Amino acid sequence: MVAASDQLATAAPATGAPEPPRRPMAFIRLTEDLVHYLVIAALLVLAGIALYKTAIDLFHPDVTLANRVINGLNGVLFVVIVLELMTTVVAHFEHSGFQLQPFLIIGIISGVRHILTVGARLSLAGEVTGTAFRQSQIELGVEGAVVLGLGLALFLVRLRDPSKTRA
Repeated sequence: MVAASDQLATAAPATGAPEPPRRPMAFIRLTEDLVHYLVIAALLVLAGIALYKTAIDLFHPDVTLANRVINGLNGVLFVVIVLELMTTVVAHFEHSGFQLQPFLIIGIISGVRHILTVGARLSLAGEVTGTAFRQSQIELGVEGAVVLGLGLALFLVRLRDPSKTRA
């Protein structure tokens, strides 16, 4: 038999208002937000530095034009990856959850960046034979498979929930 006073102690509050967060949890959330803002600032600075260095290296006279273009493309794609990471951190504020799509996009961009770098390196090297050629072909094949796999995963994620696709 349950006493009436026991029922009152365990009954939920009559008001529909949610309970305010406890002080330790509020402090933890505030600290987490502060760290996220610092990460965003650091990623912006890193992207700016990388873009500046890429622009400076693009006009360096001691390097052949082909190498400058390849390094420039590599640098710009690196900046895109860093900015995509920053977008993921910003999306955490909006959705407060794990965002899978940005990581898949980052992986695809990184894979394409690596494929372009290896392909350009092979083009600049002239005729490559033997072990170096075989290793480059394996590298390109594996990276291509990774990009295709990540692309398929991105397609499946977007197919599962089309309302969350990014433009």
